[in-house]
Amino acid sequence: MEGIELRERREALGMTQERLAAALNVAANTVARWERDERAIPPHLSLALDTVEREHGRPPKVKAEVSPTGEKPKRAVKKGGKK
Repeated sequence: MEGIELRERREALGMTQERLAAALNVAANTVARWERDERAIPPHLSLALDTVEREHGRPPKVKAEVSPTGEKPKRAVKKGGKK
């Protein structure tokens, strides 16, 4: 993950660097350094951000699957009605 992606995900959550730092249990200047690419972003940070996004009511960022024809796969439709 690059610093710009971290910043975009944080801003999409509407969080300040301080608030995200508290959620990740790191110092606010650590988040700032990650975003400026002054400090290496740990490989597990993406998973931690997924958790923060779920806790804030946003689905985690997932790469869209694409079929060989270039179309997104259709979702399966459940058969039967509500009970």
